[in-house]
Amino acid sequence: MRPLSVRERDLLVALIDRGTEPDADRAITASDRERWAGQLPGVMVHGTCGCGTCPSIDLVRDSGDRRTPTRQTVLEASTSNAFLLLFIEDDRPTYLEIAPFGDEPITEFPLVADVEF
Repeated sequence: MRPLSVRERDLLVALIDRGTEPDADRAITASDRERWAGQLPGVMVHGTCGCGTCPSIDLVRDSGDRRTPTRQTVLEASTSNAFLLLFIEDDRPTYLEIAPFGDEPITEFPLVADVEF
């Protein structure tokens, strides 16, 4: 387990603040975003994607507990060559994923300035 990098933390903050959930069955409220942002101080990187071609990370609060989620929200944004997805399970950010549009590997997360919301 390790702390978030500055770039990872910046992306989490931006996705929580401005990410969208296009197929949502409920609206994302300002209080949802505040609650999710409140989770960030204790978030650590628990692991990385096993594909070897992306920097996607598994997130866990510093208590280390994981349970089966009862509710999931996915916030999205994009860059010129990938989607960014933040999975929030039961009000806890659990996975930051970058999904490339093509076959080119992506070795690091983009800067927030390069993300389209």
